[in-house]
Amino acid sequence: MEELETYSHLVGSIYDRVGQPEEWSALLEDLVGFVGGRVGQLAVFSLDGSRKPMWAVSGFDRTQYRTFLYRHATEDPRLPYILSNQGKVIRAEEGVDPAQFRETALFKEVVRPFGIEHSLVTYFAREADVMATLAAMRDEEAGPFQSAEMRRLSTLVPHLRRAFEFYALMRQASERSSDLASALDLLDAAVILTDSRLRVAHANRAAEALAKSRTGLSLDRGSLAIKDGPCSRRIAKAATEALAAAKGGVKITQADHIAITCAETGTPMRVSLHPLSKRPTGTGSRVRAELAVVIRNGAPKLQEGAPGRLQCLFGLTGAEAVLAHAVASGRSLSTHARERGIAISTVRTQLRALFAKTQTHRQGELVARLREGLDISLN
Repeated sequence: MEELETYSHLVGSIYDRVGQPEEWSALLEDLVGFVGGRVGQLAVFSLDGSRKPMWAVSGFDRTQYRTFLYRHATEDPRLPYILSNQGKVIRAEEGVDPAQFRETALFKEVVRPFGIEHSLVTYFAREADVMATLAAMRDEEAGPFQSAEMRRLSTLVPHLRRAFEFYALMRQASERSSDLASALDLLDAAVILTDSRLRVAHANRAAEALAKSRTGLSLDRGSLAIKDGPCSRRIAKAATEALAAAKGGVKITQADHIAITCAETGTPMRVSLHPLSKRPTGTGSRVRAELAVVIRNGAPKLQEGAPGRLQCLFGLTGAEAVLAHAVASGRSLSTHARERGIAISTVRTQLRALFAKTQTHRQGELVARLREGLDISLN
């Protein structure tokens, strides 16, 4: 029961503190303690290199750790393994040969003296110009992180991802305009600020344009609605769960992006819901903004060579990689079987292998994981 209460507190704290970088160290200390770590690092990097990293550290002297972050982090042989596992929680040392790693200057000069031999890492967000990572570390005496500790952090990753994605969007907008409404209008994504009942406090220009197009999205009568019934109910349920989670509730079934296709037009959209820790100013509305609904219209296009990349990322066979590419592209299993000239039973066997190798359980989760692996889920 105590662990459940701690988890509830942490989820609420994530949404409250992410928008306040001065609070990151305190948030990090709580997160790292929850998974049994001693030292923690939270880093937010600029993908195009135009800004210096923003970061926080807990359990270690900030000045000393700064030396590691700026001088040694890019030399870390564990880095490719970390970056190839977006959205997962991993033990970083499993991505290198232990004997060889212990002979590196990085290990002898930084890892061992700092007492951070064992690392639990997640690379969990990619939005606007931002990539975010979190690491919990401890020394050799404490031993490797166990499966139960990995599961603890995994339960928090969807909330970290959602909170930091919206933080990145808002940072991008605020850098281009000091007025909230004007700032949101500069974003390509449709952003709709609503209350708990999806009544609209503010919709940016992209959202208004989306509502005027034949996508099935409506902002009529001051509320966000999707004409397709099942889609609408799914969004409403996800909104309720997101707000409950942000207030410390733990029952949640949908914390990641929602991929929907409106039955009326066949238009694909990706939806994410972000609880707001405080009421934004400058909306000009009496409706209390409690939730930001971010909608991207259109299915992402997969890169050339995607099957090969998926094969490397997830350890797939050639046939599994081709199926993974088809699934990520939105093709049905029957269509794939027909195009490949194979039995549908064979495709289903390959699909089960994909679930196992990507650590997913449903096809929607699988599609999201595959697209994240190709760095296209939020493009």
